[in-house]
Amino acid sequence: MSELVDSLERMDFMQLLLLFGFVTTYAAAVGGLFGTALRLRAAAAALVQAVAFAALTDPWVHGALLLAFVVAGLGLFVMLSWLLARMLGPRPLPVETPADTASDASTLPSQPQALRPAPKLVRRARATR
Repeated sequence: MSELVDSLERMDFMQLLLLFGFVTTYAAAVGGLFGTALRLRAAAAALVQAVAFAALTDPWVHGALLLAFVVAGLGLFVMLSWLLARMLGPRPLPVETPADTASDASTLPSQPQALRPAPKLVRRARATR
């Protein structure tokens, strides 16, 4: 583990820029903010930046481990925020239905009538043929 810390301390600006770009584009690719085409482009950019980051890290295995930790950390963050929102978020209000009208068939809405074209429109359409 100390070797991983040493390689993290030796990172230069380009490696940090690639790592920041990977985190940003990975979040854009996984999230639902953008459409499918833009998410695919973000995923491709994230893959290119991840490979470049791992290639520039000495040894490359430490770069790959750091990328795996980043993906796992983002997944853990999303899971915890989802659980927190489910536990503390607003609940939908229950729908109140009166008990005495629930079984009364006379209060049910009538079936919709089939739409028929007006007779004048039919005559005009036949006259233009």
